[in-house]
Amino acid sequence: MPLTFLTAGELFQGISRAEDQKISSLCSEKRYRRGTTIFSEGDPSDALYVLKTGLVKLISHSEEKKMEMILHILKPAEIFGELLLSEETRPFAAIAIEDVLVTVISQEHFLELLSSVPTVALNFVTLLSKRLARVEKVLADSGHTWSYHRLAKVLLQLSEKYGEEVPRGTLIKLRLTHQDLANLIGTTRETATTQLNRFERMGLLTRHGRHLIITPSRLTEFIHTEELRFSNLNHSSS
Repeated sequence: MPLTFLTAGELFQGISRAEDQKISSLCSEKRYRRGTTIFSEGDPSDALYVLKTGLVKLISHSEEKKMEMILHILKPAEIFGELLLSEETRPFAAIAIEDVLVTVISQEHFLELLSSVPTVALNFVTLLSKRLARVEKVLADSGHTWSYHRLAKVLLQLSEKYGEEVPRGTLIKLRLTHQDLANLIGTTRETATTQLNRFERMGLLTRHGRHLIITPSRLTEFIHTEELRFSNLNHSSS
């Protein structure tokens, strides 16, 4: 499920002008065309990336390579590849959804940066700790919810991150297929389609071409109601 990622602004918060110049000297830029693999599962964890323009998705495959799960969809200013210090190889792949421009900091240069600019090192540790807490919360929630509940949460989170207010509600400015949504919540395309149709009948969303328009207040109410129902079921079964 979508999580807030580290951003360049957060990572480099509080640095001096001289430190900024040092950071710039250690960075390079690279462009990737839409659909290009930036790195694959199993590739060496040899660089940190800052997304400057475009969108990138991080994906993981099942052991049989039959099922793809979208872990995150990243927008400009967000950082990815941040496991370069803990994992020798990439645990997932990064794919350009659109033409993208990224800033690249090699592992060697990033280690130099952490050792020479303490502010960046502290920011990095603090932000990773916060993100780990969010990951654990999402994993805990996903283990105790149904697919339609996870889908509702994902739609609400996507609207917060990529939404644009329109007369009918909040337009999610991503061209997501039913398979994309299924991959985001770890279910089948057929299940995602069934749930989207159900949400549309309930008035929680409408369609605008290949985009979705949601009503955040109604979706939030639906999520809250389902959480209460799930809690009551757990109490009655215990």
